[in-house]
Amino acid sequence: MGGKGSGGKNRKPTAIKKAEGNRGKRTLNESEPAALPGEPPIPKELSKAARAVWPSICAVLAENQVLYKTHGVAVAALCSSYVQFFLADAAVQKYGIVNVELEELTGVATIKMNPAVRARSDALRHLRSCWQAFGLDPSSMAGLNANPEADKKSKSAINAILRAKSDRDDVVN
Repeated sequence: MGGKGSGGKNRKPTAIKKAEGNRGKRTLNESEPAALPGEPPIPKELSKAARAVWPSICAVLAENQVLYKTHGVAVAALCSSYVQFFLADAAVQKYGIVNVELEELTGVATIKMNPAVRARSDALRHLRSCWQAFGLDPSSMAGLNANPEADKKSKSAINAILRAKSDRDDVVN
C-alpha cells in the first residue's frame, strides 16, 4: 500500500524511516536511489520575486540537510508559494478582509469577501504542503530523532529497564 494515487498513505523515504527509528520494523529499501546533495539550478520559468527568495529558501533547506540537486521543481514550488502567500497577505492588509459594494440601481450595499483572502488561504495550504514534503513543518520534525544515540545513553533507571530485552519478551502465552 501507499504511494501516489493508491488510496493509502504516501511512502516515506528510507532516510526518514531511519531517522524516525523504523517504528514498523519492516525491512527498509536499501537500494533506494540516492539523491545528489547540493543546490539545484534555478528554473528559467521562475518569476523575479521567486528568484529573489530562492537563495534564502535554499539556505534553510541546506541547513536542515534536505537540499538535493534533483529537487529543483519542488524548491521552485516552495519559492512560488512563499511569494504568493506574502503578496496575497499584503493585499488583505491593504484592502481588508471584506469589500463593500454599493448597487447603484437599488442603493443596497452588499458585503463580499476579498478575493485576496482566498488566494492567501490557498497559498498558505500550498506552502504548508511544500514544507511537509521537505519534512520541515513542526509535526514532521516532531517525529524525527536527530540524535538517536542520546536515547541509548540516558542514565535514568526506567530507560535502562525499557531498553533491556530478554528472550522471554517475545513469547506470548
